[in-house]
Formats: sequence, C-alpha cells, structure tokens
Amino acid sequence: MDTKLLPTKPKQRQSFYRVAWTLYGLACLLPYLIGVYLILELKVHVTYIIINILALTLILILLGALMIELFSTRLRYLSDRIAFAIHDGATHTLVVEDNDLREIDMLTRGFNAIIGEQERHKKRAKDVTAKMLAYMSELETLEKRSREELLIRANLSRYVGTNVVDELIRKDKSAFENVECTATILFADIRGFTAVSEHMEPEEVISMLNNYFNKMVPVIFKYGGVLDKFVGDELMAVFRDTTDGEQAVRAEPAALRAVQAAIHMVDTLEEMKSFRGSKYSMLEVGIGINTGRVVIGNVGSENRKDYTAIGDTVNVAARFEQLASNQEIIVGEETYKICKDHVPMEHIGEIALKNRGAAVRRFRVIKKGEKA
Repeated sequence: MDTKLLPTKPKQRQSFYRVAWTLYGLACLLPYLIGVYLILELKVHVTYIIINILALTLILILLGALMIELFSTRLRYLSDRIAFAIHDGATHTLVVEDNDLREIDMLTRGFNAIIGEQERHKKRAKDVTAKMLAYMSELETLEKRSREELLIRANLSRYVGTNVVDELIRKDKSAFENVECTATILFADIRGFTAVSEHMEPEEVISMLNNYFNKMVPVIFKYGGVLDKFVGDELMAVFRDTTDGEQAVRAEPAALRAVQAAIHMVDTLEEMKSFRGSKYSMLEVGIGINTGRVVIGNVGSENRKDYTAIGDTVNVAARFEQLASNQEIIVGEETYKICKDHVPMEHIGEIALKNRGAAVRRFRVIKKGEKA
C-alpha cells in the first residue's frame, strides 16, 4: 500500500499568545546581548549613558509587554463574553467601558448589532410561526367543513337532484325544519310486481328493482322533485314551488313539473320494455298525483326520523296511485286546474275516500296518440 495516499495528522500549531511572549522575551534579551558584545569584543567602556539607555530600553519593552497583556486580557474577556452570550442564546448585549480601546469598542458594538438583528429575526420568526399556525388551523377547519359538505352532498344526492342539493347547502339548518306548505305529491308503484318476481331469484329481484329505480329517480330530479322514500317497489316524490327562479325547469309550477315527470317515467318504462327479451317486458306502473297543503318535517322516533311530507294531500295521492291502472296517471282537481292548459286530461269521475265527507274528483292524463 502506498503510504503517500494515507492522510497525515495535521501539525499542532503554537498559540498566538505563546508566540507573542516568546518574541517579546527575545526582544528583551537583544539589547543586553548587544551590550555584552560591545563590552567583550569591541572593548567599549561602560558609561552611565549606556546603562541609562539599556535601562530605558528595558522599561519601554516592559511597558509594551504590559500594554499587550492588557489588550490581550480585554480580548480574552470579550471572547469569553461572546462565547457565554452565544451559549446562553445570545440574548444579552455586551457592555463597553469608557477606558476600552477603540478596536474593542468596535468589536463589541458589532457583536451587539448582531444580537439585535438576531432578536429581530427571532421576533419575526415567532410572528411568522404564529401566522402559519393560524393558517393551519383555518385550513384544518376548512378541510373539515369540506369533508362535511361532501358527506352531506353524497347523502342528499341520493334523494334530490344536484340543483336542490346546492340550494340546501347554501341555506342554514332552517331548510330542514318542520314547515307547512303547498306541495305536489307523486306516488309510483309497479303493478303486479309480486307475481312477476315469484319465479325469480332474490338477487334478480333486487337487481331489477335497482335498475328500475336507477332510471326513474333521475327523471324526478330532472323536474326538480325530491325523492321522499322507497316502499318496496313504490316510490314517493315531493314537488314544491320555488321563488329563486335559478333554473327554467324550477320556474314552472310544481304540479306541472310533477305531471311532466310522471309522463317521462311512463315513457322511460316503455323504452325499457321495448328491448327484445327484456326482463322488464311484464312491468307496468301506476302513478297518482295530488296537490294541496302538507306538513314537511322530521317524523319518527328519537332513534330514527324521516324527513317526509304528511297530510290529507299525501293520503289522496297514495289512493290515486292505487286506483291507477297500467301506465295510467291519475291526478287530483288542484293538479288538474294548474296543468289543464299544458297537458291533455279528462275527468274520470269522483271517488269517496275514508274519513272524508266529500267525494274527490279524479282526472286522467291522456297519452300521446290517445283520444279523450
């Protein structure tokens, strides 16, 4: 192995303090060596003048040594104070005495300026840290609200359309309080579903229902309806008038939107049945619609509640749905009055309902191509 490539240990250097005193010692001996040389070699007679010169030289050398010692002492003091201040976190400035040399005064003032600048940086860093912590807290709050809003949107989107979700998100919790209002209720039920599903496996029944509802629910959302609930193969939707007029479809009366949604639902089912060999070929739907005063709010027990509509208007709509035949849409008188100029309908008689003194008039929506 080539020893030249091995690192060598650096030589230890003498401290400046030792070197200075060594040079001073030599400087003190030099005049006396010269005096000895003059006396012994050159035979110079020793006089008082020479002795005084040598003594004065020694005194000047000693005074110089004393000055250097004092200066080095102040430098060591300054060095120790700087080391202590740095170890202590540099929070204390150094005090300069009046008798200090200008150089020490300059060094001390420079160090104090560094400490002052460091204090300003510390304060600025604290302010920045406090602002960062505040921003982080605010971001955490915003993230939490965003997660909550996404969760609310995901839950609401199963029951209402995107436009209704946006409206509910913008409003406060009063949007979910109990209210009495005028609304149009729609019930849609599959006719003879029990007989149709008798010869099917449970998985096939669930799959067929899910596909059916996946087609019908978007239709309700399209016309601004709110999905109230599923009851087996039956669904209930609520249509209410709005005053914001954000969308053209929402600006139409709720009753008209409900009837349009019912017509669209029937057409959608006909499309599903039109495919050859479709398992929906035997499905028929009956729809009942009624308009009137309802109470909308949270109904149920403390453990479970449903935000739903209740009242006589709901009961009449449910009864209309039960009386509707295959692909038939039956509406009440109030719905008829609102929609008669937009949708062709005909009167099909009156019906007496339980717990009602007067009979209820019924109207049927006339299908396209069908004569009244």
